[in-house]
Amino acid sequence: MSQSVILIVAAVLLVLMIVWIVRSRGNTAGKHIDTSVTAIGAATEAVEDIVEAVVHKAEEALKVETKAAGGEVGDADALARTSAAIMASGGVATGAATLTEIGVPAAVGEPDNLRQLKGVGPKLATLLTQLGITRFDQVAAWGEAEIAAVDAHLGTFKGRITRDNWIEQATFLAKGDIAGFEAKFGKLDSPGNN
Repeated sequence: MSQSVILIVAAVLLVLMIVWIVRSRGNTAGKHIDTSVTAIGAATEAVEDIVEAVVHKAEEALKVETKAAGGEVGDADALARTSAAIMASGGVATGAATLTEIGVPAAVGEPDNLRQLKGVGPKLATLLTQLGITRFDQVAAWGEAEIAAVDAHLGTFKGRITRDNWIEQATFLAKGDIAGFEAKFGKLDSPGNN
């Protein structure tokens, strides 16, 4: 039994030696790939440095965007709103988050049919458009400050944002989750919401 183990170990060592010889002789035109632990460690460190630089640059851009939008860097809500505005713009930091006249992040992209939100009829949809609110992802990203800013301009429609749960509705619609929307809020194509 011990003789079998010795033969197996010897065979494995012989195969490893042959592979090493073939690789070292098959190296044409100086194309040797260093697979040593040192080389792998150096490559890993280089990648980590690049990732760290990109993350640092993104953090700095987010801080600049948040301050430009009137928020404080340590304010989680301000950071979330700024991040949502950047994502809505296709993930591009603009140097300053674009705001509507009433101080909420502006829409980026083609307008959505806001009348699909339950509780939004033709008059309210027109009023929202005049305020610069035209997209579901824009509404879905609102925090308390944006809700208060918009609500202050809704006149007789004041309170509809929270009462009709626009944020949750807009979240479903922005994601294109029609089934989720309909499960919670009823049919999307109901009268008055087209």
